[in-house]
Order: sequence, then C-alpha cells, then structure tokens
Amino acid sequence: MNNKKLIFSVITLCILLILGFIRWDNLESSADLHYKYDRWAAQKWAEFYPPLAASPNSMEFPLMYMDEIHQNDINKYLENQALIGELVNKWIERTKLTDGYIGLLLLNILVVIYSSIKLFILRDKK
Repeated sequence: MNNKKLIFSVITLCILLILGFIRWDNLESSADLHYKYDRWAAQKWAEFYPPLAASPNSMEFPLMYMDEIHQNDINKYLENQALIGELVNKWIERTKLTDGYIGLLLLNILVVIYSSIKLFILRDKK
C-alpha cells in the first residue's frame, strides 16, 4: 500500500512540476515591454521595464481586449481598466491559480516525504 502511495505521489509531483514549467509562454518583446501568455488563465500579460528607473523591477499587468500596448498608453490603459475593475479580477484569478498550484505542490512534496519515511525508515525498525 505504501509503495503505491509513494509511486502515485512521485508521478503526481512530476506532473505538477511539468505543469509549472509550461505555464508561461514568452512572446515577442521590445526594449521596455515583454509579453508573456499565461496558459492556465488563458491571459496575455505585459511586463513593463521603465527605461530610466533605478530599479530593475518591472510593472506587470494583464492585457485585455488588445494584444500589444504602446509605452505612452500604459497609464491611460491601467487607469481605465482599474476603474471598471477587470484589472483586479485578472490579478485575483492569477493569484488563485498560483496559490492553488503552490498548495498542491507543497502538499504533494509532504506526502512524498512522509511516504518515504514511513516506507524506508519505519520499515527497518520492524
């Protein structure tokens, strides 16, 4: 029974890791804008790297109803999407998917560790 649980947990862990690696698809980019596609949420996102910023951090936001955005239109776009609330909904959806994935991954890792301990260490004590 413990062997089956361990094998199932390892296979599930491998599947979860593969799903994590294929979640994002990097799309075309310009100097300051990088586009990526979230396969889980079926949503295109843009990362904006301000050209004169002292920090290498980016500003990330979902693209709704468009495939590209010009650097000069970012503030107007974000204000408009924030007013109608869709920007927040997309962030919440992305966060829920990410949190669920991390929770499943951690739970699966704990099951693998527990099953391994139970199978290999406690078996030797009997």
